Amino acid sequence: MITSSTILTREICRNYIEESLFGPAHYPSNLRDEHVKSIGVERECFPFMINDQNDRQPVRLFGNGDSLSDILIHYSEMKGGVARYKTKNLLGKNNDTIIEAIDFPDGCNFQFEPGAQVEISTSPSQGIDDLSCKLNFMQQILHEVSRQTNFRFVQCGTHPWFTTGQIGMQLNKPRYRAMSRYFEKINEFGSKMLVQTCSLQVNVDTGCDWDTRVKRFVAANLLAPFATALFAHSPVTAGKINGYKSYRSFIWQQLDQSRTGLITANRNKNSLDKDALIDAYLRFALNAPVVFIEDFGDETFPANITLEYWITNPVNGLQPTLAHFKNHLSLLFPEVRLKGYLELRSADAPPSEWQMIPVLFYCGLLYSNHCLEKTLDLLLPFRSELPSLMQQAVFGLEQDDIFKTAKKLMPLAIEGFSGLPESFRGNDTLPRAISFLENYCMQRKTFADDFLEEFVKKKNRATE
Repeated sequence: MITSSTILTREICRNYIEESLFGPAHYPSNLRDEHVKSIGVERECFPFMINDQNDRQPVRLFGNGDSLSDILIHYSEMKGGVARYKTKNLLGKNNDTIIEAIDFPDGCNFQFEPGAQVEISTSPSQGIDDLSCKLNFMQQILHEVSRQTNFRFVQCGTHPWFTTGQIGMQLNKPRYRAMSRYFEKINEFGSKMLVQTCSLQVNVDTGCDWDTRVKRFVAANLLAPFATALFAHSPVTAGKINGYKSYRSFIWQQLDQSRTGLITANRNKNSLDKDALIDAYLRFALNAPVVFIEDFGDETFPANITLEYWITNPVNGLQPTLAHFKNHLSLLFPEVRLKGYLELRSADAPPSEWQMIPVLFYCGLLYSNHCLEKTLDLLLPFRSELPSLMQQAVFGLEQDDIFKTAKKLMPLAIEGFSGLPESFRGNDTLPRAISFLENYCMQRKTFADDFLEEFVKKKNRATE
């Protein structure tokens, strides 16, 4: 019997990827038919404060009763939220505690990222209206915090006002300290990623059969550059125009290439071959250097200590277990991450009024069997060009191939979404998506363009 303490082998890794990461979709067994889907999101935003002079200033995540965590816990408790803490030698002392999340009865929660970013993580929903209700409930708590305190929240891909130094590393876990030191050895973008970026991650079912799972995984990877471009929303960072539409994506593309990017089958293999895709994800996991081993606190390791090396060469006398493998997987950041569902990581955090559009985009293209096939037909010819397309996607819809293809994908997504059961698609998202198609996609515009226009206007007014 395989347990979390089972000593790791390459075969155990592969079986875990096949049986758990690519495994059964997470909706109830009595609803397992081809028409039923579930959907969830992880939506991040940047907190900041307004002082007496109406100027913005960075927040403190922890403090003495008036920090962001204290305030958010207080207002969450009024709505049924319960703070969850972890106690385990987190700051070098055995009795230290740190907040893990603020949990709500419906399975949603607030979590915090290293730069004090606030993440809303929803439980799986059986339809778009239910998902919207969950998001709106959590966002109303943030709105109430803004009404009653000096805390404010902004939703975009990179922090528009503060530098990494001004924000600081505020979540002092060994995991994040180890990550910070690991990425610092590569370049300066690691610290930017940790404290200056926010995304909207869309979580979709893998599917009930292998044919569906393989097609959705392949299509999701092929969609990454187009989703990056369509939903770009980070043209300003630390008070300056950065020259990109999705600077968040640019930052991620500068990190350790062995743990980020796109995962496709070996070029000599069929793109839709199940075993080739499992092997590709296995290879990705095995070749990535080990960043953090909880047994050793925030100790960092030489870059040559990959997971594959560790399996045959104990580190400090410690052999890896299945539990170590699961932790290692959580420190891999591909555009499409397998977690028993597909975590789609290509969209910048969009303006709140448009936050359901990336959800519709993926649901329409991946959950409609007809549109899934058309997506693959449209995008498989781009397979060898994906790295180049990702590099161009940081400029939004400026590159011709990206723009021309996006103009085909967004209507196709609307078509696919329109064909899903009414109980899933709800009533409000489809008209909003048509508006997005007409006013953004077809006009070669992104959210970044609106943000940049408003930023320049305010800057000009300030200098008049």
